[in-house]
Amino acid sequence: MSVNVGMYDYLMHNFEEKKDACATSFLHRNFSYAFMADEIQRVAAFLKKLGIKKGDCVTLALPNIPSAVTAFYAVNLLGGVANMVHPLVPYEVLKEYMTKANSKLLFAFDILLDGYFDKLEKDGFDVVVCRANDYLNGFESFFYSVFGKKKCRNIGRCHTFKSAQKTKPESLSCVSQGNDTAVIMHSSGTTEKSKSVCLSNEQLNNIAEKTIEILPWKKKPGIGLASLTVLPLFHAFGLGVCIHTVLSYGYESVMIPKYTTKLIVKKIRHKNVAVIAGVPTMFAGMVNQKGFDGKHLKKLKFAFCGGDALNEKIKKRFDETVEKNGGSCLLDEGYGLTETAGVFSVNTRENNKQGSVGKPLGDGCAIVTDENGNVLPPYTVGEICLSTISVMQGYLTERGHDKNTLFEKDGKTFVKTGDLGYLDEEGFIFFKQRLKRVEKVSGVNVFPAEAEKVLSEPEGVKACFVKGVDDERKGKVLKAFVLKEDGFNERELEEKLRKTATEKLDKWTQPKYYQFIEKVPVNKFGKTDYSKLR
Repeated sequence: MSVNVGMYDYLMHNFEEKKDACATSFLHRNFSYAFMADEIQRVAAFLKKLGIKKGDCVTLALPNIPSAVTAFYAVNLLGGVANMVHPLVPYEVLKEYMTKANSKLLFAFDILLDGYFDKLEKDGFDVVVCRANDYLNGFESFFYSVFGKKKCRNIGRCHTFKSAQKTKPESLSCVSQGNDTAVIMHSSGTTEKSKSVCLSNEQLNNIAEKTIEILPWKKKPGIGLASLTVLPLFHAFGLGVCIHTVLSYGYESVMIPKYTTKLIVKKIRHKNVAVIAGVPTMFAGMVNQKGFDGKHLKKLKFAFCGGDALNEKIKKRFDETVEKNGGSCLLDEGYGLTETAGVFSVNTRENNKQGSVGKPLGDGCAIVTDENGNVLPPYTVGEICLSTISVMQGYLTERGHDKNTLFEKDGKTFVKTGDLGYLDEEGFIFFKQRLKRVEKVSGVNVFPAEAEKVLSEPEGVKACFVKGVDDERKGKVLKAFVLKEDGFNERELEEKLRKTATEKLDKWTQPKYYQFIEKVPVNKFGKTDYSKLR
């Protein structure tokens, strides 16, 4: 299948093979590919009646529910652009994202809508309200409506997804083409400021084409096999891998609308979950759940971690627990960013190297440059730069003028990642640190990630996070924030950590201060929020 088509066409290229299989499961109910295809056509016909046409932007601020998937592909079918927004962002942020993208319509979740509906109405935004009970049977829907924790008072003043589901389908053909913008993703950016990334149909199809090749079954339809959809659709990794790749090749997407490790582990136990993709915080929570351990782990065949640096202790615990239960699945670490549609390199079973984040997939090419843009030799630390078909079209407000992020070399377009690392002679990528997290202690550049890696090793430490803090004498020193295991004394553990730091870290990289924390703060992109560590 060519990747140079609309995402809807890529999704449907093998429809006859998978039409009777389960596409999505949600709240104990399963929905087939035939059901999903019919619903996409109905919602597209509904959007067409509202005047949505090729090039129009539609905002989706939804959790992982089936209507989010349907609405996304319906927008793509009409040639529209899906503006993917976190459903919990403050209204002013939502308004900014919608205004900047010139959004014509908003899909919003009912129990969140009341908090800002009056503002939406005042600002003239048109809304389609989606509810969990759009996918429940009569009794379940009644129970949800009457006994739900929160009712949406304003639902009568909106378009409803229920109405879209009842619209007569028109057998519409996909208008989207490969090089059309399909998605706007709002990322933490390669610099300090959040950016809105434009990705084309071809770029996200390319992610599916490359990702499927690293699964054990490759392009063979995954009918009967399930994949957990924990990462949200407003996350490039979540949309490109957990939804578009999975559904394009016939797997069942087990939708997790609200992240809880208990629910994740429950679904692994009771579903035929063969594939899991997630971020480090998710896997850390999983391995610490009692229910994670068990013979059901034999079903797991592929686990992929990206989005942030993976703690080696978490990987080791995951791998050992699976092996103990007769499974062969390993937790493979990869690397990517929103600007490359979520995935760029992966450590695969056949091609891996300890400590690396893998080699580029498919057409990918990585180089490391110094501050003047000169390409550095192997094992020399510099800024990681990536080239692939899936490098973004540009930032929304800077299309064609992204000179600080995109550059041409040897006929290829590269994106500067803002990450420090190096390549070895075989092309494996070794990630060291976000460029913006480099600290200067007594005039020496230090990498907090090095301290984090060393201080996460001792027994009793679940995780360790290190950042620079102000110091009266030295200007800047490092401080360690430690999440400890139950049953360990804080004072004794701090002594052990200080001793470990003295033995394994240079004097500039040794934290001066230690603080024990109860939980790890994360930002809206699921990454550790260092700004909240104080």
